[in-house]
Amino acid sequence: MKERAVLKLKLMFIGSSLTAVLFIGACFAFAQKYQVEDKLPPTSPPTPSATSPTSHQLEDVPLILQNPELNRGCEVTSLSMLLHYHGKEVDKMELAAQIAKEPFKEGNYKGNMHQGFVGDMKTFDRSGIGVYVEPIIDLTKQYVAEDQLIDLTGKNPKDLYEQINQGRPVWVITNAEYKKLTEDQFRTWQTAEGTMKVTYHQHSVIITGYDEQFVYINDPLKEEKNIQVNRTDFEQAWIQMGRQAITIAE
Repeated sequence: MKERAVLKLKLMFIGSSLTAVLFIGACFAFAQKYQVEDKLPPTSPPTPSATSPTSHQLEDVPLILQNPELNRGCEVTSLSMLLHYHGKEVDKMELAAQIAKEPFKEGNYKGNMHQGFVGDMKTFDRSGIGVYVEPIIDLTKQYVAEDQLIDLTGKNPKDLYEQINQGRPVWVITNAEYKKLTEDQFRTWQTAEGTMKVTYHQHSVIITGYDEQFVYINDPLKEEKNIQVNRTDFEQAWIQMGRQAITIAE
């Protein structure tokens, strides 16, 4: 009887251990899945090290307005600001003409912003939406050496600020509200390459500075330089729009 009791206790211990392992494993798998699908890092500013500045402002980034010529031309106009800052006197209209293009709709498919500017850039009278970072990268390479172009796509906000610390303004894709959008502000498009989520609130600006509370931007729709926007909101908007960013080294 004593041996049976000991054996029963051992079996109960093993069963409890297996249950605990399975539970922990399931929780860990869920945590991994959440991190992969959500991809939103903490949005509060990182704790600065003793050698990391907590703010920096570039005062001499030129402001160029997209209107009246380019109603949807925020991406190329912001690129023009970046190029002008680095001494490349490239007009926004030249960039608009040179960037790869995609039809807004062809057959059953919508255009793919990873391939080119989708639709009409100049006027709201015709359909259009915008462009993502890949065609902007290709366009930028026409004006600067390939080793000067720094692709920050997929990086973290702190990596953008590090470029500001080095005197480099940063081109980004965000939205016109500078904060995370609700899901009902996105649509699912069927392109020839597959489905993609898009929003008509898409926008592009140049980051010119930051501090612990705010990010400072040149917005091609606004007539004021170095507009102050909430840092946490801006980071969330940039992350939601795919963490798309570039800058140029000297």
